[in-house]
Amino acid sequence: MTPPTLSCAEALRDGGIDAMAALDSALALALAQAPVESHAELKRAIGRAMSAIMGETINPAVKAFGALAPSEDEWRRVVQARLQARMAGTAGAAGA
Repeated sequence: MTPPTLSCAEALRDGGIDAMAALDSALALALAQAPVESHAELKRAIGRAMSAIMGETINPAVKAFGALAPSEDEWRRVVQARLQARMAGTAGAAGA
C-alpha cells in the first residue's frame, strides 16, 4: 500500500505512532499484572503487533514521503498530540 497523498501518509504515520505508544503502555500494565513466566510470551505478542503496525502504516508513509521520517522529537510530539486529542474526545489529526 502506498498512501496517495502527504496528508493521508501523515495520518497513517501518526496513527501508527499512536498505536505503538498505546501498545507499549498496555504491555507495561499487563506485565505488572502477569506472572513472570508469561512475560516473554506477552512481549512477543506485542512485538508482533508493533511490527505489523510499522510494516503497514509507518513504513509505507515514510517510504512514500521521506520528509515524514519521525525523529525522536517528532515521535514524542505525535504521541502527545494524539493523547491530548483522545482525552478531549477528538481523535482527529495530530496537528488539530
